[in-house]
Amino acid sequence: MGLKKLLNKLRDMLDPDVVLRKKQRKKLKALLKDLKARETELSKKLVDIDNERKRDRLQKELEIVHNQRMKGVRALREIRSKEETG
Repeated sequence: MGLKKLLNKLRDMLDPDVVLRKKQRKKLKALLKDLKARETELSKKLVDIDNERKRDRLQKELEIVHNQRMKGVRALREIRSKEETG
């Protein structure tokens, strides 16, 4: 095991906030992956729908999913920058 890995493990043991941030980052990554899959699915459905009402509804849902995913990406970047500086 390398020195860097040992130091990271030691830091994790001494600073419980680091462990919490890592767990939060991992959960956020999984959530973003699910949102991206949902966004792709909605985009594919949107192409196939002819009904204008359903199309509008799907378009709104797609916008919501996209905005939430972007908000999550910004949060993930913020977490990463805090880890780099702290």
